[in-house]
Amino acid sequence: MSSRRGVPQQVLTNSFVISKLPAKTQYFQYEVAISGGGRDVKNARRRIEVFERLQNHTDPRLFTPRCIFDGAVIMYSSRELPLSGRDSQTFEVNMSDKPRTDGSAPTRGILQVSLKKVAAEPIDFNGLQAFIDGKQTKQTPQVLTAINVLQLIIRQGPNLKYPNNTRAFFTKDAGIQTLGGGLELWRGYFQSVRPTIGKVLVNIDVSTAVMFKQDSFQNTALAVLKQRDARALDLRAESPQFRQLKSFFKGVSVTLVHRPGLKKIRGLVPNAGNFEFENTTVKEYFEKTWNRRLSYPNIIGIQVGSKDRDEVIPAEMCNIAPDQRYTRKLPPEFSPSMVKFSSKNPQDRLALISAGINNSITADQRSALDYQNSPFLQDAGITVSPDPILVTGRVLPTPKIHYGNPASSRPVQPRNGSWNVIDQTFHEPKSLSSWGILNYSRVNDQTINRFINTLLNACKKLGMDVSPPAASQSGSGASSVVNDMRSLKHSVHGKIGKDPEMVLAILPTSSTDIYHAIKSFGDVIAGFPTQCVRENKIERANDQYCANLGMKINAKLGGVNSLPRSGALEKLTSAPFMVIGADVGHPAPGMVNQPSVASLVYSFDRYAVRYEAMMSVQHPRQEKIDELRKLVYRAIEEFGDRNRAAPVRIIFFRDGLSEGEYALTGKEEIEDITGAIDDIWRDKNVKSGKPELTFIVVGKRHHVRFFPKNRNEGDRSGNCPPGFVADQGVGNPAVRDFYLQSHGGLLGTSRPSHYITLRDDIYKHNVDDLQELAFTLCHAYARATRSVSIPAPVYYADIVCARGAFHFNPAMGFDAATISSNDDAFDLERWRKNFKDKHVNLSKKMNFM
Repeated sequence: MSSRRGVPQQVLTNSFVISKLPAKTQYFQYEVAISGGGRDVKNARRRIEVFERLQNHTDPRLFTPRCIFDGAVIMYSSRELPLSGRDSQTFEVNMSDKPRTDGSAPTRGILQVSLKKVAAEPIDFNGLQAFIDGKQTKQTPQVLTAINVLQLIIRQGPNLKYPNNTRAFFTKDAGIQTLGGGLELWRGYFQSVRPTIGKVLVNIDVSTAVMFKQDSFQNTALAVLKQRDARALDLRAESPQFRQLKSFFKGVSVTLVHRPGLKKIRGLVPNAGNFEFENTTVKEYFEKTWNRRLSYPNIIGIQVGSKDRDEVIPAEMCNIAPDQRYTRKLPPEFSPSMVKFSSKNPQDRLALISAGINNSITADQRSALDYQNSPFLQDAGITVSPDPILVTGRVLPTPKIHYGNPASSRPVQPRNGSWNVIDQTFHEPKSLSSWGILNYSRVNDQTINRFINTLLNACKKLGMDVSPPAASQSGSGASSVVNDMRSLKHSVHGKIGKDPEMVLAILPTSSTDIYHAIKSFGDVIAGFPTQCVRENKIERANDQYCANLGMKINAKLGGVNSLPRSGALEKLTSAPFMVIGADVGHPAPGMVNQPSVASLVYSFDRYAVRYEAMMSVQHPRQEKIDELRKLVYRAIEEFGDRNRAAPVRIIFFRDGLSEGEYALTGKEEIEDITGAIDDIWRDKNVKSGKPELTFIVVGKRHHVRFFPKNRNEGDRSGNCPPGFVADQGVGNPAVRDFYLQSHGGLLGTSRPSHYITLRDDIYKHNVDDLQELAFTLCHAYARATRSVSIPAPVYYADIVCARGAFHFNPAMGFDAATISSNDDAFDLERWRKNFKDKHVNLSKKMNFM
């Protein structure tokens, strides 16, 4: 795939060449089962510990050279192991260093590890070599397995040494910062093996983990509650603070003060010192057995052990065990610290990555990644180059932005990814004569009047004809929103003679529940757009803020703010076309009984700036869009009704698919789209030819970054300039793909978006036009005067997914802050019955802006 458009630019990327692949080595695959006390060991970290104990202590001769274990069920060995059962063997692994007495019954530290050879052919790297050499075009299962083995070889050393999430490991040596609330941030390194044409790369990036701070349990609990006195931990089970701590500590491991041991917290107990068991109390037991007098017998303690063998340990006898990752949603108060710690400008980020390979930062004077000394790399004969690779990309021409009447006004030329709306009027401004204000804040009338005057003036400058609000009233909270909105609607109708075209709501700084209730009423029940503003914003509202607000309001009313124009887009306008964006939004971590929401947005105008949105409800965490065929059918039908013509071309941007989902989910969704086209052509008896389809996955969850070779070759933030595209040097040989950095840098290192073309009837081999179209659509996001990181329809689909919560019956508790239990079976039909689509009055209006 070669392209020519744009100005060439050579950049560094955070990919490093695997200089030498295993040439003669074969790997044999084994299934691993680990159990103890009749139960499978499920915790990945514990499984790795047990397997390492097997290799290093139980039978080190058998496991030389060392085998590679994925922490789940697969092990690879570079030789065929002489197992006692020929192809299988079960080992007893003693996790204790204390010697066992001959003839004694197995102690509690004994675990069983069973190995069974998989009957597949041994894994070699010939297929992978043929794949990167271009002699084999398909990424076969053999190639994928070879990449997976390489991945494990590369990651195994540091993952055994440091806390990790498999893909990345974290170490204090790379950087640490206290957050508060019993948490801290650790820096680490992400590693991923990626094939490209002619070579195999290791993609290395800086990563951040939230960790539990190693401290006493008591100090940590006080930090969570923002208290200092231990007596603040004298809590009743029904108190909100007790529930907060119970949620925070569930599953956390502690070490013990009075004896060696590691325990996992199953729950908390109030008044732990006075907890009674076996005719004594915990306080008396610790004094008598361990000679430990409790300082705070009345405060909480921890519950460990199994349900049938409960154990209560006082808070002051526990310490938070080291090296534990915090995997739940980070409390919002810590987000700014997380962003600041994680954000590194390109030069600093690349320096940190290079340091991970080259610098001796650990206590034993080794680098964090330690490729030079890894026994796994040495056994395989693999070496990794310490220098980041250079790739040649291009900076695409920037589309021009048209305001007002394109025939009479001069277009605006973006610079560094942004432009100014001053002295411009909207391409299609809307009027607003019937609207009202709902005030839930403590802002006084004088401030509100000043803000409204600034807003009216800003809208007028942009070409909108906005009348003063017809009515204004105060609200008291989320529970009164429905009555407040109905009352305001009645007032506006009484004065103007028609329902509101929009309601503007002034909210307190923290007001998620009120916001949710307002959006739900406007989107689903009443059918008019709502615009929420926070009190801290309007108190210092200026022309710039109000102009930005005007952009959102105009789009919500059905107007068009501006038109990005480019050669690639002009070519499309010669015949009716649709641009579609689609995404699936999943429940928050820990939510098990809540559905995923799929969204589809489609353009219905000539320049792909106006979009209609639709949603569907499906099973939790299912990535394939279940009802895609139905959604695409509806989109084409509505497009035809509005334009009196069927689309000749459909460009479909799909957000959210991972690399492992391209082949299956992508293929199934393409079949759904073509199936919908077949259905509607048949049902409507359409005589014209069926539309050409181009299906592109837009990926954001990757770690490829680009770094200008010199500071003067980047933008003001040190990043590559907006419009930088790379389609050679880092792409996958199996697919047509490219990386496009479409936005100007703000904070840290910009992440390019990864575009993977799974079907292309429209552009075929003309990648120049496809890249230019994607870049143009990144300038079409209606509520910004800057290019964004993904095409506008993808961004809109993402926003629409997030708004799914407004469409469920509040009684369903969608997106509630509580963690669901697994006790009830998921009932999709019940969720679908309690979901309402947006109000028909919002048709053709981008109310999601």
